[in-house]
Amino acid sequence: MYFYGWNLILVILVARKANSVVIDLSHGYQNQSTTCWNPTQRFEIFGVKRDESPRWYSTQSFSVSEHCGTHLDAPYHFYQDGWKLDDIPLERMIVEGVHLNVSHEVNGNGDFLLTVDHLKKWEHDNGPLPQRSVILVNFGWAHKFGNRQLYYNNDTERSLLSFPGLSKEAAQWIVDSKKVFGIGVDGPSVDAGRTTTSDVHKIVSKANIYNLENVAINGTTLPSKGFKLIIQPIKIIGGTGAPCRILAFTNNTLDK
Repeated sequence: MYFYGWNLILVILVARKANSVVIDLSHGYQNQSTTCWNPTQRFEIFGVKRDESPRWYSTQSFSVSEHCGTHLDAPYHFYQDGWKLDDIPLERMIVEGVHLNVSHEVNGNGDFLLTVDHLKKWEHDNGPLPQRSVILVNFGWAHKFGNRQLYYNNDTERSLLSFPGLSKEAAQWIVDSKKVFGIGVDGPSVDAGRTTTSDVHKIVSKANIYNLENVAINGTTLPSKGFKLIIQPIKIIGGTGAPCRILAFTNNTLDK
């Protein structure tokens, strides 16, 4: 608890003293339009109540899958002995951010795979991965979110899905680094759309590394490194994942 509290204080100090900009890396949830992995599921608002007299009162309910919109995959999602959502230590939710931007190389290619060479190039250009980090991979895909046909490159057939992801070798390299708490992507999954084995999920889950999917990186000014992330999933007891708010704290003088 002391460790977590110190990190929270540190982030607040960064935001206040270093002239930081706070960037929201989450897509908003919209009634009947925010898509989930399962094409039959949607974020839904219901039970809306409004009472304007004698004083204003408003309430409503919502229904959503754990793996819908911007969300966190707990290791238990793909590994029986992995951490469930509420098992993930709090200090793993306040982390160093790494931004790996391959959007120009992807250029809309749904078959693109992030390789070990991409990770090594980031280290060549920026130095070693920081300890206690979350890697955010920018495939240039987030602007497609909201249009399921474009986002998945197919709206109906699982075997025809096409969107970028990590290679299993890249996933193992990240695990072996022993520096990474989480991996985020601006597409539907850390595994590429064409996969039939979900290797990346399985590899990182066994190391209790969580995934962040549908991250809203588009249009942001994230530097390659030197920023903090606060990861805020809904605390679902025993959850395999949850909708998630992701905040980046970065100094606005950085121009990368």
